[in-house]
Amino acid sequence: MTVLLATRENKRPMATDDEAYELLVADPEIGAFPQASSKQTVDQQISSQTVLTSFGDNAAQNAEVLVENDNKSWINNRWRPIMAWTYTIICICDFVLFPVLWSLLQAHYKGQVTNQYQPITLMGAGLVHLAFGAILGIAAYGRTKEKISGVTS
Repeated sequence: MTVLLATRENKRPMATDDEAYELLVADPEIGAFPQASSKQTVDQQISSQTVLTSFGDNAAQNAEVLVENDNKSWINNRWRPIMAWTYTIICICDFVLFPVLWSLLQAHYKGQVTNQYQPITLMGAGLVHLAFGAILGIAAYGRTKEKISGVTS
């Protein structure tokens, strides 16, 4: 099914010979189409009026109000350090804090350490560390490119 959109420019419709077009033109409740007795008259009237067109145009190009994307939100400026600190905390907990606490709890309750602590983030082939490494690596590369090009954030 052909999708038609309104435009401000005088253009011919996308599907002039389509059955759906004929049904739309024949419907008196749709004001976008001029009412005429023959298809030739309809085509002549359409060429002088605002008509429907396809997705070819940018819908906002003739808009009177433009929205500027300034990206001044704190999350847009601080997501890289937040990710780095999150990964640092995960690594400290998984490889320093939790193994020590695990050993202390075993020594306190059983009198000796019998089981080794196994970090949850290393299960599944360490996918968490691979994902964080990829995200932080690409973020650092992107930030370096931003600094070289002079973009400040």
